[in-house]
Amino acid sequence: MAKVTLAERIMTILATDGPQFTRQLAATLEAKNDSISEVCSCLRKKGLIHSEDGLHGLTRAGKAFMESGGFVPCQRKGRGAASAGRTLRQRAWSVMRMADHFTVDNLMQTVCDGDEGNAGENLRNYCRALFRAGILGRTARTRAYFLRDEANTGPLAPAYNRAGKCVTDRNTGKTYPLEAAHA
Repeated sequence: MAKVTLAERIMTILATDGPQFTRQLAATLEAKNDSISEVCSCLRKKGLIHSEDGLHGLTRAGKAFMESGGFVPCQRKGRGAASAGRTLRQRAWSVMRMADHFTVDNLMQTVCDGDEGNAGENLRNYCRALFRAGILGRTARTRAYFLRDEANTGPLAPAYNRAGKCVTDRNTGKTYPLEAAHA
C-alpha cells in the first residue's frame, strides 16, 4: 500500500472539512507549522489551493483534482526529491529510456564522470530494484536489462524506497512493491 504524503493528507482535509488555518492543519496532522506552510506553498504554486492570512482552501482546480483522484505533485525536500535533478540515477534513467538494452557496466560508462562515490553498487541496487518492481525486464540470453514499454511513463526517474521495499513512479505517482520472485 502506498504511503500517503503530507500534501495528499492536506488536500483530503481541505476537501472534507473545508478551509483550515495552518495551525489547524498542523494540529490535525501532527506536523510542524513550517512543514504545513511549505507544502501549502507548493500546492498554491500548482493552483490547487488558495491561501490568505494563513487560511487555506481548495480552488476549483483543487476540487476537480480531488474528485479525479490524481497524484498530488508536492513532496518533501530531501533525498526523495533529489531525483528531479541530474543525479546519477536520473542520468541512468534517461539512458534507460533511450537504450534497447543495457547492463550496469554500460550505464556506468555512459553516465559516470568519476566524481560519484560507489557508482557501480548504487546503479546495481537501483537496476535490481527496478527489475524486482517490474519496471525493467531482462533478456534471456545475455541477462541485459531493458525498460518495459508500459513503464516508460516520463522523464522523472523512479524513486527507490529501500525501507518501504517499493519503487514509486514519480511521473504518475504509482507505487510498485518489490517482488522477491524477481530477485
